[in-house]
Amino acid sequence: MRLYVTLASPWVRRVRVTILELGIEDRFEFVQTKWPHSWGTQTVAMPADFTAATPVMRIPALVTDTVTLTDSHAICDYLNAEFGAHRLLAREGKARWQALSTMALANSVLEAQIMRRAETLRSDKERSDDFIAKMRDRTFRCFAALEKHLPDFGGTFDLAQITTAVACSYDDWRYGRGWRSTAPKLAAWYDSVAARPSMKATEPAETPQR
Repeated sequence: MRLYVTLASPWVRRVRVTILELGIEDRFEFVQTKWPHSWGTQTVAMPADFTAATPVMRIPALVTDTVTLTDSHAICDYLNAEFGAHRLLAREGKARWQALSTMALANSVLEAQIMRRAETLRSDKERSDDFIAKMRDRTFRCFAALEKHLPDFGGTFDLAQITTAVACSYDDWRYGRGWRSTAPKLAAWYDSVAARPSMKATEPAETPQR
């Protein structure tokens, strides 16, 4: 299987953490993509194999012998079903809906974080500080809501926890620790899982530039 990745993307990271938690890293060819900073506001030229795999030109993108998936949740769900016997996300029932409820909030954080990042890459003349503040406020509200989901977290570092941890980590890395005062219990939980081998092995770094 071929997985298109970049170090900075939290969407990619949730897939990579899932792969490590399932112990199937040796099944993948990881293709490092390179992005100019203009990706935030402009169409950028990418290699033909990449655009064929993901016409929307987003990452991650997974290419297998039978299916191509270009959404991180779809990829994680596929890996969980095909290689994890639904260990990281229940197939049905209350546990599934609880996990999806948590993941919806964590995904909203990731979306806001990436939209904020794209806005910061605009020129000073074009950049909207109001929009950046709006995305920051959205992440803080969602972190506060995620803190209320902590009692639902079980002993398995599942897809809901993976996505939440990746969201916490990205804010720490890209924007600082301000979110922690909004959700101190969530921050303490994140600190307890940040040392997991799968998290340490996938710590974010800037994407290589072309």
